[in-house]
Amino acid sequence: MHLSVAVLVCLSLAFVTQTQGNISSSCLDCIGEIEGGGSGCNRDVGSLSCGRYQIKLPYYTDCRQPGSGWRSCAADDTCSRTCVQNYMSRYARRCARQLGKPKSQLTCQDYGRLHNGGPNGCSSSSTIGYAARIASECGLN
Repeated sequence: MHLSVAVLVCLSLAFVTQTQGNISSSCLDCIGEIEGGGSGCNRDVGSLSCGRYQIKLPYYTDCRQPGSGWRSCAADDTCSRTCVQNYMSRYARRCARQLGKPKSQLTCQDYGRLHNGGPNGCSSSSTIGYAARIASECGLN
C-alpha cells in the first residue's frame, strides 16, 4: 500500500513539474539546446547571460529568484528550469494578448519568443527568427 502511494506521489510531482507555467518539458529542453550556454556566463548585448538558458539578472528577478542566487541557479539545471517555468507562467497571459490568442493555445515557438525577447517578446519582430529555430532545430510548433 505504501509503495503505491509513493509511486502516485512521484507521478503527480512529475506531471506538475512538466506542466508548470504551461511550457512542456520538451519545449524547455529545446530552448536550452538553442541557448546552449552550458553552466558558465557569457557577455551578451552588454550584460551577462548565464547557464544553459542564458539567464540574465533581470530575468532571474522576474522568475521570482528560485534557489540561492542568480549565477548558482542559472548553473543548476533544476533551478534554471524552475526559473524559466516561473517566467513563462508570469508572462504567458501577456504573450497571448500580444498574439491575439488564448493562453491555452501558446506554442513552444511563442514561449521561445517570450524567453528570447522578454515580456514583450511575443510582439517583437526581432524574435521571429528564434521561433523559426525552435521549429527547424527541435521540430516543435
